[in-house]
Amino acid sequence: MAGIDNIIVKIAQDNAAKCAEILDSAKEQAGAILAEAMARAAQESEAAIAQARKKADFDIAAAGPRAAQNEKRVLLQMKNEMIQQVIASSLAKLKALPEAEYFGVLARLASVCTQDGLGEMRLSQKDLDRLPPDFAGKLGNITIAPQPASISDGFILVYGDVEQNCTFDALVSARLDDIKDALNAYIFG
Repeated sequence: MAGIDNIIVKIAQDNAAKCAEILDSAKEQAGAILAEAMARAAQESEAAIAQARKKADFDIAAAGPRAAQNEKRVLLQMKNEMIQQVIASSLAKLKALPEAEYFGVLARLASVCTQDGLGEMRLSQKDLDRLPPDFAGKLGNITIAPQPASISDGFILVYGDVEQNCTFDALVSARLDDIKDALNAYIFG
């Protein structure tokens, strides 16, 4: 039986040697696959980093003009708000003038708005109630209507069927673009 034992030992040794050879070959192949994968990963990593740098450079380059555009938009908005505040403040001051100055402004405005022929000035009830006695004499061919107009300030000038709205708000609204341009040039040079 010693011969069979020797054959079994020989087969076991051959199998062990064959397994070691297969294992060594597998380790070699695994090392090669790992090295190839590492090289591919390094290449892909470098490509991804290059792409990310390219995108970052593009974003940085695009951010400058966008920031400048946003700054211009904000400045324009602030300028518009300032101009609106100046217009609103000026209108409020005009409407709150003392009576003598207020009616002086109305007389000057009437002389600018006067047309040929007889006209009629329609005032608010508030202005009719505080009308200076000599005001009508300053108006030339314009008479003052006894009935009040539904306005808060200024007047309506009527020539026959034609009405001219000379309230402060209407006058500012009609010349708003010119006023804004003048204020923009004055305030911001």
